[in-house]
Formats: sequence, structure tokens, C-alpha cells
Amino acid sequence: MKSKLVVVLLFIIACTSAAPNSEESLTQNIQEEVTTTTSTFIDEPDVYVMLLWHQHQPYYPKDQDGHFSKPWVRLHATKDYLDMVELVQEHEGLRVTFNLTPTLITQLKELEDGVEDIYWVHTEIEATRLLDSQKTFIRNRFFDISSRTINKSPRYLELKNLRQFPEDWTDNDYLDLQVLFNLGWTDPKYLSESPLNLIASKDSDFTEKDKETILEVHKEIINKVIPAHLKAYEENHIELITTPYAHPILPLIHNSNLGKVGDTQSSFPENSYKYPEDAQIHVTKGKEVFENTFGFSPNGMWPGEGAVAQDILQYFNNENISWIASGEQPLSKSLDVRFQRWVGGVSSKPDLLYRPWNTKLDNGESVAIFFRDNYLSDNMFNYSSKRTDLAIAEFENTIIKIREKTSDLEFTPVVSIIADGENFWESYSNDGIDFLNGMYDVLTKYDWIQTVTPSEYLAMHQDNLGTIDNLYPASWFQPNYATWIGEADENLAWDYLYSVRIDFENAKNSKNYTIEEIESAFEYILLAEGSDWFWWYGDDQDSSVDEYFDKAFRTLLSNVYIELNLEIPAFLNKPINKY
Repeated sequence: MKSKLVVVLLFIIACTSAAPNSEESLTQNIQEEVTTTTSTFIDEPDVYVMLLWHQHQPYYPKDQDGHFSKPWVRLHATKDYLDMVELVQEHEGLRVTFNLTPTLITQLKELEDGVEDIYWVHTEIEATRLLDSQKTFIRNRFFDISSRTINKSPRYLELKNLRQFPEDWTDNDYLDLQVLFNLGWTDPKYLSESPLNLIASKDSDFTEKDKETILEVHKEIINKVIPAHLKAYEENHIELITTPYAHPILPLIHNSNLGKVGDTQSSFPENSYKYPEDAQIHVTKGKEVFENTFGFSPNGMWPGEGAVAQDILQYFNNENISWIASGEQPLSKSLDVRFQRWVGGVSSKPDLLYRPWNTKLDNGESVAIFFRDNYLSDNMFNYSSKRTDLAIAEFENTIIKIREKTSDLEFTPVVSIIADGENFWESYSNDGIDFLNGMYDVLTKYDWIQTVTPSEYLAMHQDNLGTIDNLYPASWFQPNYATWIGEADENLAWDYLYSVRIDFENAKNSKNYTIEEIESAFEYILLAEGSDWFWWYGDDQDSSVDEYFDKAFRTLLSNVYIELNLEIPAFLNKPINKY
């Protein structure tokens, strides 16, 4: 244990406004928010752990009937979002940071207001009244679930094997599939409770009433997600942050030529995309969505895909965002060092990785930045392939090794674990609940380790930060942005976006439209600037439904013209990728 003279601060946490960015104004802001201040010698932990769960879904365009075209906001709410934040509150002393993106928040609120997704709609229809097209949809799409979930249900596995014989399907088969799909996307915690426990125990021969009950529970869970996060924040269990509005690769919106810095071999779009005003709007609007939902400003932001660059820091600074985060790649390139791993997974340069850094802005202020430990963070995906107790032991061993390798540092290190909080739990046994409980037990059982939020660490250790003079343009896992630009399909998508952005600007400058019409059209520009659409283009990523993401992207762009009452250009009817 390290004994240091520190200032103990009791916050009105994250404060009702975001902390300013200069060290002087940060100190002033902290002092204003302190209700009790005591200088004393206390024992500090040997290691801090900053754990950040990233919760995100792109904005899924609605169909002509106003239904979301994909169900993933609802189904991750019922399987992940609520349980994740509730689990944190069950571990005394645990401090975790949750990032809820604006597009996720917006869709959760729309679901609260009664908007449905097309999978919900196909669930509601009585099995005996299904049309042939609806039966086809259910057979094709209600197996969009992990194989682990299917294989643990004899009936679900039977229906999967029956898919190749659609002529043999009965009304009862369709009814059972409707129920099993929605049960499978419900967290085991809620399946073990009334009223779903009795339904889940049947495994087959479900009733229409069973379906109604499941959807009622889904609605109840969705309605609890946002209030549960706010409650956990108010009770000082978590820090809440957000992301620029549509989860864009912000440096590429600022200037797509930034992608060439770390990728000199790829071809780039015919037209350079340079809209710094859009980049600022994403940060501003993302903050506004968060404030309107939770009633306070976030101190920090996770840039979409951890994509950072020196040129975009100003946008966060302009909105009083105190800190951001990314991965090891931008830090490695900015400092011109290479991070390797010692035995046990500890970084070869703990003095550089296990601390946040200040960045220099032209106005003399700074935005702090935390860099994730890629080894520990990426293992959140890998632990699922191991027996739960062995995975927990491996995690614990890495934390112990980090303590050993950082014992001679002159500052208290903070290990940043930043990971997706929704897209891999179905690969774990018991939906990851046992692993999470075990990992949280490790993080709270030793007196030499303490979990901390970024804002808390900065308040205590602002003087321990190094300084980066020029933040290298890179993402959380690449020394560039090659996943989103540089392949033929990706470049064509950027050219599509560029053409629509030019047409929008011409319409805006024509003065032929009301402010409301311009704002409605621009909303679709912002949504189309999101990173998710570009992620799936090219050969480096495969969603298995690439045609959907291509169509969704072109639909958002087409909606710009619909809002402006203009003819949709013919090129937007042409698919970008080859599927």
C-alpha cells in the first residue's frame, strides 16, 4: 500500500456540469463542488483499475410502417444493458464507467414511447394467422442468436434442423420459434424470476399468452434501462459518459485525408470529405442528447471506435469535455514507442501505458486521454472460450503481475480496461454473469487494488499525467483508420456521402427551405456519418448481412432528399458492395 498525502474529495459527482479542461480551471471546478475537504495521510492502493463498458447501437432506419428495421437495441436491452448496470451495484466498493451512445439512448427512448422493431411485430402475430411471407421471415431471422443458446434448448435445436424442410412446419413450430427467440434474448437473471421462469422451463408447446407475457417483460426491462443507469450514477456506483452523436470516425469527418497519415499504401476516395463543422456538431449534439436524458453533462467521451487525432481535440475542449479515451495504438505512435508484453500480459512500458496523458491545445488548455490496456481489454472477448474459473484466475494473475511490475513507479498507476459491453456475453456460459461476478470479486477483494472512474482519478492525480505534444491519428486497435476507409467499397461509400452532403449544402444555401426542413434533412446526414456503415464495407469485416447495412446506409442518404422533397439520385439505388 502506498501512503501519500492526498485530498479526500466528496463530490456532487460528475457534477452537474462537465469539468473545464485547463488544470487551473479543473482545480477551481473541483473546489466548487467539494462538500467536505480534508487533508490527511491515507493509504492509497498500489493499482487503480478503470473499467469502462461501451454500449452502442447505430440508428437503424425505420420501415415504411415506422418499425425499427433491426431489433438489436431492444434485445441487448433485455439481455445486457439492464443486467450489466444492476450487477455492478451488487458489489460493494466497485466503481465502473458506462458509455451510452446518443443513437442508443435515442432508440431506447423511442422504444419506451411504443415504437416497435420488425422482429417484435413478427412475434406479436398469432401463429395461426401468419402469412407465407411472415413465416419465411421468422424461419430466416429467428435464428439470429448464438449457437450456444440454440444448442442448450432441445426444441430450438430441433427447429434449426427443421429449417431445410419448410413444408413440414406446423403452426406450433412457428409459435415455439417465436417464443424461443425472444426467451433466448432475455438475460438468465430475468428468466429465473417470475413470470418467465415457468415459461422458460417448458422449452416447447408454448401458448400465445406466453408470448404476450414475454413481450410485456421486455417492455418493462426496456423502461428500466435509462432510470437504472441514472440511479447507479446518483448512488455513486458508476460514472456515465457518452460518444459524439452518431458514433462517427470523427477525424475522417474533420478531414478524411487524416486517414492517409497511417495508411500510405491504400487508395482513397475520389473526393476528400472535409466537414469540421459536422465534427463539432457530433460532439455538441451528443452531449445535448445525454444532458436531456440524464440531467447533467458528461465529464468524458469515448470517441467512436477510439478514433483520435490532434486536430479533433478542439471539439471536445469546446464542450468542456475533460477526458476522452482510446487504445494503445495512438499512444504508441504518438510517443514513437512499441508496447510489448511480459509474461502474464503486463505491458513492457507500464510507466507509459498505465497513466492518462494530457494533450496540448492551441488555446493552452488540455483534454486528458486514457489509453486502454489492449491485452486485458481484448481478453474480454477471449475469456469466453475458457472455463469460467480458469478465465477469472487468468484475469487475476494478470492484475497481480501488473502490481509486481509497477511497484517502483513514482505514481499510482491506473490500468484502463475498455471493452464492448454487449456483443460477446452470449458466447459465455450463463451469458457472462458468472465471469463478471468473478472478475468483480477480484477487483474488490484486495486492499491493494481499487476501481476508479476517470474523473475520480484525474481529480486525485492530475499532476501524474504526462503530456503528448501531437496526438497521432489512429483508432483503438489500428495505427490508422483502415477499417473504415481505403478499400474500394469503403471509398465509394464516402463518395456517396460526399455527393449527398454537397446536394444538402446547395439546398441549404438556396433559402428555399424552412429551418425545420433543413434540420430534418441534416439529421440523416449526421446518422449516415456514423462509423457502423463503413465498418461493414470491404473485405476486412463481415457481418453475414452486409446487404442490410449497405441498404440502411443508402436509405439514410435517400431520406435527405425525401425531407427536402427532391428526387433521389439514381446512384443511391445501386448497392455499394458485392455481398
